Amino acid sequence: MIVGIDPGTSVGLALLDIDGAVVNVKSARNLPIEDIITEIAAAGKAAVIATDKAISPPVVTKLSSILGARLFTPDYDLPVEKKRELAERWPTQNDHERDSLAAAVYAYYNFQNKIRRIERQVLDELEKTKARVLKGEKVSDILAPHEDLGKERELLAQMGALRKENREIREELESVKSAQPKSPHAILKEAAREAKSLMVKVAKGELVMLKDVPSLKFADLKGLSVGGGGFVLCKSKDFDNNGIRLLEAKRVGAIISPIKLESISPTCSIEDVRITSWEGLFFADPYEIEKKSGRRKEVKDRDLESMLLDYKKGRR
Repeated sequence: MIVGIDPGTSVGLALLDIDGAVVNVKSARNLPIEDIITEIAAAGKAAVIATDKAISPPVVTKLSSILGARLFTPDYDLPVEKKRELAERWPTQNDHERDSLAAAVYAYYNFQNKIRRIERQVLDELEKTKARVLKGEKVSDILAPHEDLGKERELLAQMGALRKENREIREELESVKSAQPKSPHAILKEAAREAKSLMVKVAKGELVMLKDVPSLKFADLKGLSVGGGGFVLCKSKDFDNNGIRLLEAKRVGAIISPIKLESISPTCSIEDVRITSWEGLFFADPYEIEKKSGRRKEVKDRDLESMLLDYKKGRR
């Protein structure tokens, strides 16, 4: 979402979806930043935090940092007449709601052309790809140049998961207030710092998110979404051959488990890799995994064909 904030004794809050539709507009007196975070998280994911001031108020900057959202400020303080014009299509109860809505709408207009251009490019690329398939090109040959793009998308998904966990910290704080000597603000700040540190390491490639699975059985893996080169973590010793063949067909980067497996995919023991756990997510050093698991074995076309047949039989 695009979130407009008008801070002060009375706080104005406006939420727009990515297409510019108004999700909610509200205002309240003495609204702490923790409650603002809760309001936003309850409605969706914040992509942009916007203000009507050229120099962002400290609370808006802080909110952007905690939520991991982009901070948007206009080139100049929006005048009252401009804000009235921007917000006139929607009913508002007071100036705080109007100003927050104007900030969000102004930000949306600034990003609108970029969003439309991306949509056009994606649709054009999709049509071209369909045409190439109809002309007889192999899907694997068409998708090969996009492997790096897939890795970037996977990284963005990992960072998105971290941001989501960060936004949910507020709810967890409510359950530990009585037992935790630190103030809720201190806990939130510490958790945000920890999340930021993880995101920096992920962005630098020092850590990679592991796909945690309940077992290596086909029944638990058949709906698994993991891109080529992704790392699978299993803390259970349960497995079957169809499950291993499925992971091989998906060409995972490595399988990390507590048992020794016979697979053409790289495998390593869970005891040989330092795993970082945070809020139900698991991370590890990709270079350490590669060192412990060894390089992927060469797969001949015959082996790959046999592997895919095993996978298809297991789905029946």
